[in-house]
Amino acid sequence: MGIVVLTMKASVIEMFLVLLVTGIHSNKEMTKIKRPKFNVPQINCDVKAGKIINPEFVVKCPAGCQDPKYHVYGTDVYASYSSVCAAAVHSGVLDNSGGKILVRKVAGQSGYTGSYSNGVQSLSLPRWRESFIISEGKPPKGVTYPSALTYSSPKSQAAKAGKCS
Repeated sequence: MGIVVLTMKASVIEMFLVLLVTGIHSNKEMTKIKRPKFNVPQINCDVKAGKIINPEFVVKCPAGCQDPKYHVYGTDVYASYSSVCAAAVHSGVLDNSGGKILVRKVAGQSGYTGSYSNGVQSLSLPRWRESFIISEGKPPKGVTYPSALTYSSPKSQAAKAGKCS
């Protein structure tokens, strides 16, 4: 009888160890699972924030957006009439080699103050209807962004010419 009890205890201990090792191994595998990578839309240096409808988005800017032909209005908070990528260089989030940024639209400001920063001269602007701020292009945990942007439709030629029928 003593041998049977001892054998049962050994079997229980073996089962416990197998379950323990299996559980630890499973937990290690679970920690290795990473978030799926999402496709980050690429934009050009001349894209203005006001042309993008999305309220918050991640984009990839190309190199060379420090060029003065890409206008920026404001400092830290930028008017939506600004080049997104040039504003990212001005803010210091990107350098002139490009990269990923996170853009969040915010309410318009009563005025925008220009400044020179990181090789980009931003301009002053009075009140504007919409603004945006820029941060590093790493989304917060649990937040996903669209892999394609929604752009506002261009005005028709008749509307541009002031000819409404």
